[in-house]
Amino acid sequence: MERFIVASLLLLLASAAAVEGRMVPGAAAVDDTPRNASGARVLIGEDACQRTCSQVRFKAVCRGLTKSPGVSTPQQLLMASIRAASAKAADARAKVEAYAARTHPTGPMVSILDDCRKGYDDAVQSLEEARQVAEAQGARDPSLNRKASDALTSTGDCDNGFEDFPDIESPFAALQKSVFRHVDNVLGIAVAIQEAEAAHPAHPH
Repeated sequence: MERFIVASLLLLLASAAAVEGRMVPGAAAVDDTPRNASGARVLIGEDACQRTCSQVRFKAVCRGLTKSPGVSTPQQLLMASIRAASAKAADARAKVEAYAARTHPTGPMVSILDDCRKGYDDAVQSLEEARQVAEAQGARDPSLNRKASDALTSTGDCDNGFEDFPDIESPFAALQKSVFRHVDNVLGIAVAIQEAEAAHPAHPH
């Protein structure tokens, strides 16, 4: 029994010595926070994504995406937002086409639907370019903001077409609102990430 107690004490002393050896007074703390390709800190977890969503205009849409599989960082949230916005724009384009096939429009509606088609096509293209930038460079590349802004402008083309003819009621109002919210959040999330990285710049290696 005494031998067991002595052995236990020796083990405890050895462990304490090992810990003391690692805790050198005055030594710099090791920053093991994950970093992205640019060296900036990457916040991980639900809290980081929720903080990002708190800074966009359409928070409920953003928070819904935080529950998507594989979304645990703001960067992953950005990619999920781009995919969702692109899918919404592509779906809107398909519904415009289906509406045209079903109603055989004439008069001003022909040009309005052309505006809608082009707007959604351009939005999908700009979002694809934004995805490529975000995938290669992260959110820090200023061209990401331009691509997202271009997509946002393009989503307004359909509304603009109907505004030119106020007597014609848009059959796409609810659809248009959903597309706008998703695309607007892409830009909002990108800006939120950029501001977070600017506030917490990477330490020189």
